[in-house]
Amino acid sequence: MDTGQLSPISTELDIAPVGVAASSVPTMIHSATSSCAESWSTSYSDGPEASEEAEHDVSWEKNSDDVLTVPKIEPLEDDGFHMNQVKEAPRAPMPEPNAAAAPQTKMKRPRGRPRKHPLTPQVATNKVAKGRSKTGCITCRKRKKKCDEAKPRCLNCEKNAVVCEGYHEKTIWKSGKEKAEEERQKRHSLPHITLQPIFQGVETPEDMVFLNHYIHHLSGVLTVEGQHKNAFKDMLLQMAVEHRGLMHSILSVASRHIDYDTPYGIKILSSNPKITLTSLLTRSQFHHNAAMEKLCEPVGNENDPKHKTSLSPRYGQMLCLLLQTLAEGNPNGEHRVHLQAYKNLIQQSPPPDNAFLIFITEFFQYRVFADELIRYPDMHTPRLATEDWEPWLEIQPARLIGVADGLFHYLAQITTIRNAIRANMAAEVDPVVDYTSLYRAAEIDSAIREWTPHWPPGDSRDRVGLLYKQMMWVYLFRTIYPPSSNSPSTLFTQPTASIIPLSPTSQPHSARTPPSSERPTSSHTTPPRAESPPPIRYPPHHDHRITIAVDESLAILDSFKPSDPVQTLLLVPCLVIGCACFAPAQRDRVRTAIRTVRGYTGLRNCDRVGEVLEEVWRLMERGDWTRVWDWQGVARSMGLDFSCA
Repeated sequence: MDTGQLSPISTELDIAPVGVAASSVPTMIHSATSSCAESWSTSYSDGPEASEEAEHDVSWEKNSDDVLTVPKIEPLEDDGFHMNQVKEAPRAPMPEPNAAAAPQTKMKRPRGRPRKHPLTPQVATNKVAKGRSKTGCITCRKRKKKCDEAKPRCLNCEKNAVVCEGYHEKTIWKSGKEKAEEERQKRHSLPHITLQPIFQGVETPEDMVFLNHYIHHLSGVLTVEGQHKNAFKDMLLQMAVEHRGLMHSILSVASRHIDYDTPYGIKILSSNPKITLTSLLTRSQFHHNAAMEKLCEPVGNENDPKHKTSLSPRYGQMLCLLLQTLAEGNPNGEHRVHLQAYKNLIQQSPPPDNAFLIFITEFFQYRVFADELIRYPDMHTPRLATEDWEPWLEIQPARLIGVADGLFHYLAQITTIRNAIRANMAAEVDPVVDYTSLYRAAEIDSAIREWTPHWPPGDSRDRVGLLYKQMMWVYLFRTIYPPSSNSPSTLFTQPTASIIPLSPTSQPHSARTPPSSERPTSSHTTPPRAESPPPIRYPPHHDHRITIAVDESLAILDSFKPSDPVQTLLLVPCLVIGCACFAPAQRDRVRTAIRTVRGYTGLRNCDRVGEVLEEVWRLMERGDWTRVWDWQGVARSMGLDFSCA
């Protein structure tokens, strides 16, 4: 730029600005000492025209050929501005003198030569720092590799020849209310299905308890053969799978057999939290009602094929109902209703299966004969047991004692003699035992002595057979020797030695030689004197042959273990032998035997046998020998009519 070039903001003419006095326009003076046009300076004149506005004078240094130019003053946009409208800015809070001065961060000096024109740092405002992605495929997340998240398979996995396991399903957070609503809609949207019971009648947890009890416990105590030849499972349970009424009967008898006061019953309740005692009792009554309803349905036409197939389950229902009276210890004679129904049906429509026919024949007939020991004769109802009964088929193999071998035929004959003697005593006929009864008793005694049980070696029923043989002789002896009403009782402290036992299982002793246990060992040795036992009250004209027979029977009873399956057969001998126990020691042994049978079988009719015996023994202490002889009448006076088998 030349030295004489005019400044773009000045001229050589002095033009008074509009609205401004000429005296106030500053005089622009160009300094001759100025070397170049790039340096500009301003100074104030000391002329006389200078006044208080001299500070606004501006002098411009220019060349001689420069033109003085007055700068243009732009009009203010806010001409209406007033100073009184200005407000003081709020003062910044002063730091407290005691406050520690904040440490100043020392800026780090950049390395290298500073730039002449430093670059302005560019900050991307739209870039947000991203964390680690959690939406990659499963394979890349396991391998901790970056995933391109391609769908359906990751390209990174394909490039590395790795099997891509896909992606996790996206889970959307939901509140508890939303989850509950979703579950409710899902339940309503699902179709409703009903799982039918696999066995008819077994529908609830209570039914499973009853069925397990029948299979693992009840069916085992009802048979003598053990679990390998158990007809209560092999026959009855197989038919119950196809017959609803029989299944109800089985579950009903099993439910009535459980004693919930015993440790076994308490364990059932504690091990099944879904059931209660109330629910078990309610379900038990339901099965009983359903079984009775099914049993009372009409049989139908004999020519109908379904009639023959329903006969066996009907007999099974009657068998279960009879067992239920034993399990409950029913004292109202309900067992006799089922026995009579069996006798009426078996004569008209026996079951078609021979094996099942043999089984139910032995089962029912055993209890028909045993009922003679409790039933009091009634002129209005006929006897169930007959002396000339014969089975329709040969009972082979035999399970019980007295039916197939014919021993219980003598029991029915003895009962006939007893009923005749009872009638003579009521009519005051003298003598009460006529010669006809004595003659028949002699024949029965001879037949009992010839009877021999036939069981394989090692079978406990061989010893039970001897017990039944001795029991039958005791029943005959007690029947034909009724007490005399005008004879006083006799007190004995110990039996005499001159006794000739006549029971079929006793060994005769010498009339003059006492047993070895009663002979003194030495004349110089005196045993210590002990308190004498209480005197034993015997009936008038007591014969010690009965005492020896009772002792031998009790010895056989004591020989069986509590877990022996033959405990099922020992209740009948306990009743007959117990009614001939005059000594307190003998009674205690009978009580123990009854408790053992009760503990093994769980049948409450054992308690009824004990009640009758306790009353008979109480009558013995009173000396009421007529009633002691007639224990069937004692049971009737007590209101007890039950099955003693």
